[in-house]
Amino acid sequence: MLSDEDVLAAVRRRVEERAGAGRVPPGGADITRHLLIEGRVLRCVETRTEEERFHQGAIDLSDRPVYGSDLDSYRIPPPEDPASETTLRLVRRGSVDDRSCDCGNGVVACERCKGRGELPCVPAEACGGCQGVAACLWCDGTGHRSRRTYGRLDTGPQTRAGRVTCGRCGSANAACADCRGRGRNTCARCGGSGSRACPDCGRAGTVPHRRCGGTARIVTWTEGVVTWSPLVVKVKISSPDLPYGAWKSARDHGAWTDVRVVGPRSTLARDTAGDVAAALEPWLVPHEGEVGRRVTLRHLSLARVTLASEPHRVFFVVPGRDGPHVAAWPSGGRVRLIAAVALAALVALVVVSRLLA
Repeated sequence: MLSDEDVLAAVRRRVEERAGAGRVPPGGADITRHLLIEGRVLRCVETRTEEERFHQGAIDLSDRPVYGSDLDSYRIPPPEDPASETTLRLVRRGSVDDRSCDCGNGVVACERCKGRGELPCVPAEACGGCQGVAACLWCDGTGHRSRRTYGRLDTGPQTRAGRVTCGRCGSANAACADCRGRGRNTCARCGGSGSRACPDCGRAGTVPHRRCGGTARIVTWTEGVVTWSPLVVKVKISSPDLPYGAWKSARDHGAWTDVRVVGPRSTLARDTAGDVAAALEPWLVPHEGEVGRRVTLRHLSLARVTLASEPHRVFFVVPGRDGPHVAAWPSGGRVRLIAAVALAALVALVVVSRLLA
């Protein structure tokens, strides 16, 4: 950490470079120290749950770890890398029930067709073109010509336009083009047979049993699930809070010190500075279910300097790799003044624009 003399000398050099010598009178500076810490704590969080499992058909569970009646007491080493997301599935001892399904052979009678394999169907239906009305202008679908019918030819909607040769009486240009004079059309699904294949079983009369999926076997067991998930907590500490400019100067030019951690749980080394350890203590409290962690942190002590001769600026002195680095930023009062002037200018511009409108 830089001494007060080093800090003040660095600020004096900065001011003299910009405005000439003699600008920093003795006793005209106020120095405050600020500890900056940043990085992250990567935690490995473990959760354990139990659930009843059901499987259609045979399944090999012999390669899964077996635990007793209490999943929480089963000891499992956590992953070596806390950043890895891993799920381990276990089987509770004595919970596996592998047995034949009640259906016997994996199939049951189709509910839709009641095991018949076919469904009744209407062999023919009224023609959609003529709706059974004037299927033929000569015979009305009877197959016998009628003078009464002939007298209606070419009158009203019953014209010869679009008509074809009747398939019943043979009259040309007299029959409906859809049914050719029959008045009804054969059902496309059953071909006029009066029955069609059941869409559920395809004429088999049986379908796979839903419970066993057609395998004729079911397996149930109690499964324990252990999940390790990474939880990243970003750490950013300053005492008190500092503006963006101070952090930027520290990150760009600062000589940071890495925080030493030891042990599998990544705890702070005993020689960690007392102020650093105290600031990090709340961030290192174990999380619920935490079984491992990786700590990546660094710290730096920054000096904030105000000068009586420079009331509108604040200086931040950062211990850099090549010596102290000084950054100057407007003071809080200067920032508020600039904002007030900008707001006044904006208001004046709005007023003028409205007067000229």
